[in-house]
Amino acid sequence: MYFSTNTGSGYHIWRERFPNGIPEQVTAGATEEQGIAMAPDGRSLVTSVGTSQSTVWIHDSRGERQISSQAYGFLPSFSGDGKKLYYLLRSGGSRGFMSGELWVADLESGQRRRLLSDFLMQHYGVSPNGARVVFVAADASGQSTVWVATLDGRSAPRRLTSMDAVRGALFGSDDEVLFVGGQSGSTFLYRIKADGSELQKVIPDPVAYFYGVSPGGKSVAVGSTPGYSIVVYPVDGGSATTICTACASSGGPERGGLTLPLVSWSPDGKFLYLVEPGRNAYTYALSLRPGQVLPALPASGIQLQGDTAALPGARLIAQQQVFVGPNPSVYAFTRVTTQRNIYRIPVP
Repeated sequence: MYFSTNTGSGYHIWRERFPNGIPEQVTAGATEEQGIAMAPDGRSLVTSVGTSQSTVWIHDSRGERQISSQAYGFLPSFSGDGKKLYYLLRSGGSRGFMSGELWVADLESGQRRRLLSDFLMQHYGVSPNGARVVFVAADASGQSTVWVATLDGRSAPRRLTSMDAVRGALFGSDDEVLFVGGQSGSTFLYRIKADGSELQKVIPDPVAYFYGVSPGGKSVAVGSTPGYSIVVYPVDGGSATTICTACASSGGPERGGLTLPLVSWSPDGKFLYLVEPGRNAYTYALSLRPGQVLPALPASGIQLQGDTAALPGARLIAQQQVFVGPNPSVYAFTRVTTQRNIYRIPVP
């Protein structure tokens, strides 16, 4: 059988002899191939071949404007004061389709520059004060580990642990870093001091996705397994709150590595941002009282599309798949353009 799949370097065509063959890659390169129609004689196939570009945009009081203009930009995030936008830019040296260079744009001057030029990152998180970044980077062997670095370049980046990190890393409280580590199918949320000491498991349940940390680092939002529910856990123990069941996912389009934060908080703790379960991926802002981590939610969690909109004070952000900033009126998003043509490829 022939099939198109993304193993980390984009969508390419593979084949496998039925029923017990070994998968074999048929196509490779900078372009991607999606869709397959076999010729009647089995000697060739027809597929759609092309490339995609992703540009990073923001929406604020000045309207919409484009931030990145080259290559494939993804995973934008705002500085705590909302004056800068960070994002990853896929490069020719990327070891995976969703790894890239860390860039920052000054939203007032429009100036852009690359940070930490020696690293290609799969995920990152900037500290609330904008002084440091924690990130996941893959080495030549393919292992992904957690690093921390200052953004002014005054000290060299430092690897925090040799444990494989699979689903991102963010800053917590009291100089801590939170990350999902372990082996595929058995991954947990861990915390570690920024000096590499005191590694420990945060919650006993395995997790598949790591979405956000509340201001002050006292609660975390994760996609738990089994069941793939989105759950908010207090970091130091206590009752967990289920946001929704069978709703956890990477939250992005079909590329898998783009992890949209399905649950996140504004830096000042005044809003909870919640992506409604379902295919539309619209985000709602829910007001929080001082000291509140979550608003009042149904006891069984959000069950159906439309439940989020019905919550008291829910405010819709009228753009799909957004990365929200300091308040609901400021957010970043990406626009993907694709160019494709139909090609006939001989079967080797």
